[in-house]
Amino acid sequence: MVKVEYEDYSDKYVPLSFEEIESPKHIRYVQGYVEILAKHYAKLYPKARMTQKKIQYIVRAVEFHDIGKLAVPESVLLNSGRLAEWEMDMLKMHTIKGCEMVKLLGKYQEEEYNRICQNICLYHHERWDGKGYPYGLKGERIPLEARLVALVDLYDTLIHGYNGGKLFSKQEAYHMIMRGDFGEWSPKMKESFTAAKEDMEAFEQ
Repeated sequence: MVKVEYEDYSDKYVPLSFEEIESPKHIRYVQGYVEILAKHYAKLYPKARMTQKKIQYIVRAVEFHDIGKLAVPESVLLNSGRLAEWEMDMLKMHTIKGCEMVKLLGKYQEEEYNRICQNICLYHHERWDGKGYPYGLKGERIPLEARLVALVDLYDTLIHGYNGGKLFSKQEAYHMIMRGDFGEWSPKMKESFTAAKEDMEAFEQ
């Protein structure tokens, strides 16, 4: 695995509360969407061993997927404009920091659940085409749970426009993801997303 080195910007750090960093609404929606998508994936690809127990672990782990943003300065998180290179480096660090945080909880959690939490925190910004972060992993090297969360995290962000982002309809978001506007997805993931489309569109909190 490629090791990524980041400069220490701790002197620029201004902490926010987790409620300010991550919308509870976003977490609830991502949990609902990932459960739907994972169930369709399990039905289409039984060899993936996506058991009901694992699906529930993934749903629970969503709550922690961006916890590493607690280590990112407010000025970076709330910047609605283009980030400078050093700011982008800091933002990317939330994946590594989040993994470190949930790893500390390992002695209090079931081993498989903690491993899933770590995988989701660390890898949910990796991309199938290898153009993600923090390690630029490609294809099947990215844990399945992280790939599932990555897709629904993007889907929910597009349709709800968090932090003042542009809003898209569910139909628009679906087609943007399927076209690869934000990076490629595996054929299996796209097939599962298509199968889950109606259920995801009908889901409301």
